[in-house]
Amino acid sequence: MRNLLILLITTITIACNSRSETKDAVLHTKKIPVSNPNKYEYNAGDVIYKSYLDNSGNMWFTTSQEGAYKYDGQSFRNYNTENGLCGNEVSTIIEDKDGFFWFGTENGLCKFDGETFETIPLPIYPKKSPWLDKYYPMMNPKSVTHILQDKRGDYWVGSNCAGLYKYDGQQFESYLQEEGNLMPDSMHHNSISAIVEDAKGDIWIGSFSHGGINQFNGKEFIHHTLYDGIGDGMISSIYMDRQERIWVGTRNGGIYQYNGETFTNLKSHNDEDSIPMAKFFEDSKGTLWMSSYARKGVYQFDGKSFIPFNVNDSEKLIDVMCISEDKNGNIWFGGRYGLLWKFDGKTLKDYTQLKRIK
Repeated sequence: MRNLLILLITTITIACNSRSETKDAVLHTKKIPVSNPNKYEYNAGDVIYKSYLDNSGNMWFTTSQEGAYKYDGQSFRNYNTENGLCGNEVSTIIEDKDGFFWFGTENGLCKFDGETFETIPLPIYPKKSPWLDKYYPMMNPKSVTHILQDKRGDYWVGSNCAGLYKYDGQQFESYLQEEGNLMPDSMHHNSISAIVEDAKGDIWIGSFSHGGINQFNGKEFIHHTLYDGIGDGMISSIYMDRQERIWVGTRNGGIYQYNGETFTNLKSHNDEDSIPMAKFFEDSKGTLWMSSYARKGVYQFDGKSFIPFNVNDSEKLIDVMCISEDKNGNIWFGGRYGLLWKFDGKTLKDYTQLKRIK
């Protein structure tokens, strides 16, 4: 159980270009030419959690210890607590329908209007125990792991161990807090690992401690266990492709695909080694990418199975946490040890050190 909890904790804590020079002056952010990086000794605790393309064409990269980076195609800017960011551990980012940015940090939600950051803390978590105190802040109920704005404009917010919240811009509603497996203190500490919305408007929520997926249809939550005799149902990611198929990564049960009716467990390229801790991304050409946050590399889906990605230096793409695409069709990979690489369709380029501030 101890090893399981350590892995749970590790995984959970680890699936805007300024509109004027005046705003940059307010934030005191630095603009660094990518040709003159600082060398920095990254370790396993330095993780790029998420990469994100905003509506202005800028790429964002959220990190475990360095706040967030923005890349405009020429240079990087770093946003951290010195600039007003609500925390330097940033698990996720979205841009909402009104152009505001929302960061999920260890101190709750952080809203950014292009000039200032506003902290919006999660509701006070009522549970206390010596066990939870022991693992805090690795298990932190104040920490936001995922954010989604649904079609109606409401925000769905996943927490590190306090379940799910719906936020309408004024108030929080709590869900799934009393769900899932019991921890050693005999209490639920439900850690949300993924949130997506399907074409019908249903919200799909993955949990790393709940043993499956919850589907919210607007009226009730429907629980899909995903045990099926394969693995423990601990969800690492959920992704919906353009064909509206839902892809699910698990801790040790391999990959599942949902076609609207049933979940099917898929094997990896050699049918002997189920890929753990998978993350997914479909690019503009329709290629479905998959990475493993367990030193298993990067893959592409050929319609039947996932085939290892093989170009120059691709063997260095291990412990990859996120995959995304920029406005020019380049594919970005981010992960542990500060890993950041760009693939232009032919070659990979390492940006791990290029993002660093002097």
